Amino acid sequence: MPYIRIANKFYLLFKEKQTKPTMKKIRIYVHVPFCESKCSYCDFASFVCGEDLKEKYFNKLEQEILNCPYKDRLVESVYIGGGTPSSVDVLYIEKIMNAIRTTFVVDKNAEITIECNPASENYEKLKKYRELGINRISFGVQSLNDKTLKFLNRRHTKQDAINAIKDAQKAGFQNISADLMIGVSESQEDLIASTKQLIDLGVKHLSAYMLQIEEGTPLYNAYQKDKNIVPNDDECVNMYDRLVDFLCHEKSQLYCHPEQKSPAVILSEVEESSGCGKLKHLLKKPFNHYEISNFALKGYECQHNLGYWVLDDYVGFGLSAHSYVDGIRFANSRNFEDYFIDKIASYEKITKEQQIEEKIMLGLRACEGVSIQELKDLGYDITQNSNFAKFVEQGIIKIKGDLVTLNPDFYGVSNSVIVKLLP
Repeated sequence: MPYIRIANKFYLLFKEKQTKPTMKKIRIYVHVPFCESKCSYCDFASFVCGEDLKEKYFNKLEQEILNCPYKDRLVESVYIGGGTPSSVDVLYIEKIMNAIRTTFVVDKNAEITIECNPASENYEKLKKYRELGINRISFGVQSLNDKTLKFLNRRHTKQDAINAIKDAQKAGFQNISADLMIGVSESQEDLIASTKQLIDLGVKHLSAYMLQIEEGTPLYNAYQKDKNIVPNDDECVNMYDRLVDFLCHEKSQLYCHPEQKSPAVILSEVEESSGCGKLKHLLKKPFNHYEISNFALKGYECQHNLGYWVLDDYVGFGLSAHSYVDGIRFANSRNFEDYFIDKIASYEKITKEQQIEEKIMLGLRACEGVSIQELKDLGYDITQNSNFAKFVEQGIIKIKGDLVTLNPDFYGVSNSVIVKLLP
């Protein structure tokens, strides 16, 4: 089938492909390993490189997608991550999207996400992303405190982040996510202030991650010299709990100008007369704490990540990208030279024992929980675990029909709970 290069017309052409009722489904991750600078805490496969390497990389990436053996699958979601995808020329992103739509049938309702650094975006680039069919954007904000951003060696400022979100909205993005980081050199008050500002800007999804101090990073070296540069573990858990309380449990706010209210605060309105005109009491619409690190307004949960947590099949393209298809997990090399010659870094068939552990570890991270029957089908009765009855009695875990869920009050210490429920 011929295609039209102009991005929006290309999108309109291919999104109308007919799908077969029996098509197996898959999710796609694309790794863009390039950044304009390296953050002090980053241990990801990301590099500051010249244009020649970028061009070679995206040519290889295009061929990897076009030659994918799973082209008979229906794509439910696409996630373009990094690195910093927004740091490269938009033509490279167009090349990726064209290759995906040429190779696969993409569901017309597929969630398509791109990660962006507020310092490397602009309105024209964001508008182009929308024309390419990208419908979700995730900004690596981390904080709206300039002192914290400097500590993390982030390239953007608070104002850059605010401008980026407004530019994305102007470009037509409604599904906007922002990352926040817990455990950096800021107070609970700073964290909540950043969160509130993001909500007021209209952000509908928030990911809050604990800072990980990885060996070999500049932050690790600084931490070895002074352990007090970041909060201790107890302080981090308290910050996390405070964030959860703010996003999910605080009930009401009062706005004097309801026509300017945030999209995050509309549930019901009661008009009252007042000296300043009409006041409306607005019940704050709580965010859904649908996974340990993720919060969303209803309908804005990240579908791609939800797929990971229920062990959906996914294929990864690019440097260090991982895949999980038909019970087999494999990964591309983290080294450019090996990647260019198709060298695989790892390949393994997942055993029943591994499936059991992963279903428990991933399922209890999310609000949906894990199925007792599915575990039994794999040969493990979790209800017979020596800690199960005790955890139920203590309210640490809950049983809802066939599902076991982790009480959100214990999300902050989830790892220590989950490990005690493994076979």
